[in-house]
Amino acid sequence: MQQEKFTQEVSRRLRGLFGSSKLGFPIPPIERHRLEGFMQAGIFLGLSSKAELAQLMEDIHVDIFGKTIAERKAQAPLSWVFEEVDYSHYESPAYERTRQES
Repeated sequence: MQQEKFTQEVSRRLRGLFGSSKLGFPIPPIERHRLEGFMQAGIFLGLSSKAELAQLMEDIHVDIFGKTIAERKAQAPLSWVFEEVDYSHYESPAYERTRQES
């Protein structure tokens, strides 16, 4: 039940962001980051996998834009808002990062 509820909420949020983007409205970074964090939490809690969420995002993107994410990126690379963020820098404790950067 929780997994289905989570998937429905991710779908609702993706449709909202993609729909706004299609209408030409800029997506606020905070909304994008909230969705990314929500999806990461679902992965962490075992409600979904990264592959399942990627497929859900792809399906919704095709439904709204009529093309795959890769096709849209190729046609308008500057309009793509869901860049992959590398958070590996934050996997070590802050006190260790501070020492390494000095």
